[in-house]
Amino acid sequence: MPGAASNGSVADGAASWRALMRDKSLQFNFPDASADTKPPGWLKDLGEFLGRHSREIHWAGWALLAILVALALWFLVRKLKDRRLSHGGEAAPRQMAPWQPGLRQARLVLQDADGLAAQGRFDEAVHLLLLVSIQEIGDRQQGLVTPALTSREIAALPALTPLAQGIFSGIAQMVEHSRFGGHAIGDAEYQRCRAGFDQFTEFGTWRMAA
Repeated sequence: MPGAASNGSVADGAASWRALMRDKSLQFNFPDASADTKPPGWLKDLGEFLGRHSREIHWAGWALLAILVALALWFLVRKLKDRRLSHGGEAAPRQMAPWQPGLRQARLVLQDADGLAAQGRFDEAVHLLLLVSIQEIGDRQQGLVTPALTSREIAALPALTPLAQGIFSGIAQMVEHSRFGGHAIGDAEYQRCRAGFDQFTEFGTWRMAA
């Protein structure tokens, strides 16, 4: 019957429990830990040491932090510098390259101007020097010279050194006096403009450019 089987199982379980409890090789009762258990000596010594030197440890911690921050910044700066060098070297200050016509072209222009001057066409010769100067400045610095700029504004461009500005201004003023002031240019005035244009080919005219 089911009831008898159930009772038998309970009885068997109780018997097994009693047998387990009678087994002396097993421990079921554990003593409570003593409330006055003392910490190990090394731990006590460590606590006393930290207490005596807490101020020194505090400042040592800040010093260590400062060193770590300095090292991090040093590595960062070095990495940025290496990256900049890998892209073509250190960036030089951006400066406008000074204008200077090529020596060969300058000589050809002077030959053409001398040809006009030999025919007594001094105003055309000086005007040629001015036009070539403006063209050369525009070719050297793309977008620097626009049609809206006057000769005086071109002379003030930072691509020219003060010396070059003075030479260009002299040629431009001579053309203005001839074309708009009715002044006839003579051989002496042409020679001054020619000498000024010729000076453009000299390195000293440009080496102080900003």
